[in-house]
Amino acid sequence: MRDDCISARAIFDFAPRRRRSPFLGPRPSTARDESLFFGRSDEIRLLRGLWRRNRLTILHADAAAGKTSLLGAGLIPGLRADNANVLPLGRATSCQVWPVAALPGHNPYVLALLSSWAPEESPGRLAALSIDEFIRDRQDLDRDRERALIFAAVDQAEAFLRPSEPVEGHRRRLLDELFEALDRRPNLRLLLAVRSDYLDDLRHEVKNAGLPECAEYHLRPLTPEAAADVVRRSAQAMRLHCPPAEVEELLEELRAIRDESGRVGRLTQAIDPLLLQVAGAQLWRDPPGHEQFDSARLRAEVERALTDWCGRTLAAAAAEHELPPHELESWLRHTLLHRGRTGTAPAAAITDAFLHSLEDRHLITGVRHSAGPCLRRQRLLAPLRRLDAGQWPSPPQEPAALLCAAVRAHAAGEPGRAGRLAREAARVCPPKEMRVRADIETLLGNLGYEQRRLDEAAARHLAAATLFEALNDCTSVGWALAAIGRISLVQGRRGRAIEHMMAAVSRIPNDPVVRSGLGQALIGGVVDQ
Repeated sequence: MRDDCISARAIFDFAPRRRRSPFLGPRPSTARDESLFFGRSDEIRLLRGLWRRNRLTILHADAAAGKTSLLGAGLIPGLRADNANVLPLGRATSCQVWPVAALPGHNPYVLALLSSWAPEESPGRLAALSIDEFIRDRQDLDRDRERALIFAAVDQAEAFLRPSEPVEGHRRRLLDELFEALDRRPNLRLLLAVRSDYLDDLRHEVKNAGLPECAEYHLRPLTPEAAADVVRRSAQAMRLHCPPAEVEELLEELRAIRDESGRVGRLTQAIDPLLLQVAGAQLWRDPPGHEQFDSARLRAEVERALTDWCGRTLAAAAAEHELPPHELESWLRHTLLHRGRTGTAPAAAITDAFLHSLEDRHLITGVRHSAGPCLRRQRLLAPLRRLDAGQWPSPPQEPAALLCAAVRAHAAGEPGRAGRLAREAARVCPPKEMRVRADIETLLGNLGYEQRRLDEAAARHLAAATLFEALNDCTSVGWALAAIGRISLVQGRRGRAIEHMMAAVSRIPNDPVVRSGLGQALIGGVVDQ
């Protein structure tokens, strides 16, 4: 443990008021969780050396093996502590919404990546940059006045390795720009994190780009010994008592593969980090008392935790993709639990986007294999057998979650579903959540613009501008007004376009894209109708 006594005291002083369990559940660890990130010291040391020595490093692992946590809570904070020039963890997909009319010709993948690397920057400035230009502007000099190494990581690279007709050109351009920056900037150290299912695709892209040999690191699941260390040190950091017998029983239960009668057929060799977090969050929701250890209770709690997680995951995916739960359950039993032994396959509307959704939620793998998808972990067979679609929990109607689902549907090339999800988000969004409401209006404005419903698009962006104005967010107001200005130009309403572009420039006077839009309005277009 890093400075055990100090860490334990600091966490005990404030963390219990915030989170009483040392386990985070299914979400990845971030820099805020660094003091509770254990069990990967050797992996951090080895990967750090590879990243420093090689211009391109590929980190690969099974889904939910902990790649994001390793980078966000281990590797990147450690480099920052040594004053290295390291960018925030990058992603080429995002739930962030920009007004597309105001950003003509932008690449959504590149803009999402640059925004994750520089969240404080205006989207207008970032949209005008290539990845190489961005890296050039982020370079520092070391003590010898030489260009210091700049560390940049891109997580979830599988998101831009999946062929997708609606965004194929954007996807291709992102890869080209990444490899171009790597070629032009010898001090750039690029790390790409990808699921092992997509490793060959990434290798193929690297080879086609003519890049030199890259380093690869395979992050494996936790060994039982490492998992036991994680449990003990996590409990110690929160000053919780964790009897050795309970740790051993928990880990054995997470390794147990049961048949349909409930008997243990075998034990897996490793511990899945996601399942450990899900079970641990259930067992340590509150500081445990001093009651006598009960093996049967622990097993029941682990099973309940895994069953609840499976139910929530399936219910959320079904709601997002508008699948009736009973149809999804029928497909699940035929495809995943019995692998086609129950007769003809059910006629559920299972799309590639839905399968990728279950893959991204860490429930299945092998989506592209000829044999079809399969469960990511056999340990989930028993919990899934007990699930009844009639008892799946109703997904919470959280406007921010619905908005993210709408953004994903839009990126998957399903504007109709994206619009329905966005309108549902608007319906349930309380008035006080003005930023979420503004983003919903922006997305609906984007959908209207792309479908040539220009009056509706302008009205949506005006509603977003009003909400951003109430939040005193001048930059977002400027972008919404710029979107209305460009829509007006498309409609041939030059006077209206000039009016809104001038208002946009008054909010963000130094933004090159907005100023360019004003110039276009002043010199071109049809007289206002």
